[in-house]
Order: sequence, then C-alpha cells, then structure tokens
Amino acid sequence: TEGDELMNMDVVRRFAELTAEKKKTEDRLRAIKDEMGALEPAVLSELVENQVDRMPMTTDDGDRITIFIHKQAWARPIDGDKGAVVRTLKRCGLSDLVSESYNANSLSAYVRERLADGQSLQPTLKKVLRVDEVTSIRGKRSPLSTESQTAKAMRNQRG
Repeated sequence: TEGDELMNMDVVRRFAELTAEKKKTEDRLRAIKDEMGALEPAVLSELVENQVDRMPMTTDDGDRITIFIHKQAWARPIDGDKGAVVRTLKRCGLSDLVSESYNANSLSAYVRERLADGQSLQPTLKKVLRVDEVTSIRGKRSPLSTESQTAKAMRNQRG
C-alpha cells in the first residue's frame, strides 16, 4: 500500500512477531501452571506420606530444583464478612491495616461505558476525575471487532 513505502515495516512486523510470541508464551505459562496445580496434591501427598519436607531434584535439562512443603498462615474473614473485619480492626487500633480505595480499572470501565453511551459524568465526579486517553501499541491474535468503548467514550466526551 502507499503507506508501506514511508513506514518502516520491519519494526512493525517485528512488533507483531513479538506480540504473537508473547501470547503463545503466556498460553504456555497458563498451561504449565494448570498442570502444576493438578499435580500439587499428589506431590504433597507423596512428600507427607514419606515424611519428607524438602527434596532436591535435577530436571532432565540439568536444572536443580528443590521441591518443598510451604506452610503459611492466612487471616480470612469468618463467613466472608469483610465489613466486620474492617470495623474490628479499626476498634482494635489497627486502622493502618485498612485502606479505603477504589479499583482504578473498574472506575475507568464505568467512565468509558457512561461516556460511550453519551452520558456525562456526575458533576461531583467531574470535580475529582480527569479522563485521559492513553495511547499504546498492542497486538491481538484475532481481527479487531467494532469500535472500542474507549473510542466511543473519547468521541462522545469531545462531542
């Protein structure tokens, strides 16, 4: 095409190749984690039954890996009642363990959806939020579908 003469297609092609490689690597990592998760109960059972808490291994590739039992205490809310835990932590003088925040991804998704639907932000939110369009380069394995929420949101905000 006309733009190909002016554009350094080698760097664009290399970016596309690396994007494809990254996606394949992420898929492979997910598969490895899934298989490890499936094997973990059997490995734990073997170590416990044989009263072994750590076992050094050498892989077929020559890597040295020590397999070991890891135990860690985790505090969890009874019946999933996080509110009760927050209130109790504050009463116990442990308010430094409590943070009041919001999820930036969820907030941005809400803003994109609202603006894409042609609605403006609530006046109180307009006073505390700035909406920026962030540009980056990404790649997908599948072709692009319809216009994104961000594109609609930014068009409607300018509109």
